[in-house]
Amino acid sequence: MTMRALLMTLTVLNFSLISGISMASSIQQYQTHESILSAVRHFLETHNELDQYKKVDIQLGRIDPRLKVSQCSQALELSLAPGSDTTGKTTVNVRCTTDKTWALYITAVINKFATVYQTAAPLARGHIITEQDIQTVEYNLAKLNRGYYTDKKSLIGQETRRKLDKFKIIHPGQVKAPLMVKQGEHVALIATSKQFSVRMSGTALMNGALGDHIRVKNLSSKRIIEGKVTRNGEVTVLN
Repeated sequence: MTMRALLMTLTVLNFSLISGISMASSIQQYQTHESILSAVRHFLETHNELDQYKKVDIQLGRIDPRLKVSQCSQALELSLAPGSDTTGKTTVNVRCTTDKTWALYITAVINKFATVYQTAAPLARGHIITEQDIQTVEYNLAKLNRGYYTDKKSLIGQETRRKLDKFKIIHPGQVKAPLMVKQGEHVALIATSKQFSVRMSGTALMNGALGDHIRVKNLSSKRIIEGKVTRNGEVTVLN
């Protein structure tokens, strides 16, 4: 090999080496989109509000391929953006707080599934729900923005506000506590203390469900007093 050919070969090798180092340096100075999305996914998957759900599906939004941010020299800081939660559409704030500070907002859709209650048969308006009227189903909570029931004890004994079709998720706005006292009815007035308990007759001046405070007229004294509905047809006088 001639001296000229040797010099040309060394020049090419040197240029290739410099180019390789330059490209590697260029790659290292930018945070990869994959590392950002991976950090966001880990943050959401390990969020304490999602631990109770057996099935959670997380769909992350994309990052504009043209966007470049500096490589962060420490772990990224992640938090839910103000107003976001862990159900349905949400946003995660990703920040680098080193000398090359930057921040990104990554969108995500979180579908979490839980066992909720639905009707097992059509229910008429004013029906008092029994255990035979309801059944469980696994459902995506992101689609239940009007609420739901996971505890049958909270449903049994409730009264339907309107007709409910079969196999429909029951939400709180569709049921109410049944009336135990109706306006105009005679009720038992109970007055208690540490020393005694007195039972009197009264007339309800208001409708009342269990636990409601209503006004009642004492039929003996004709006084109007306030009491708490404690069972069907019974009101306990408030001290």
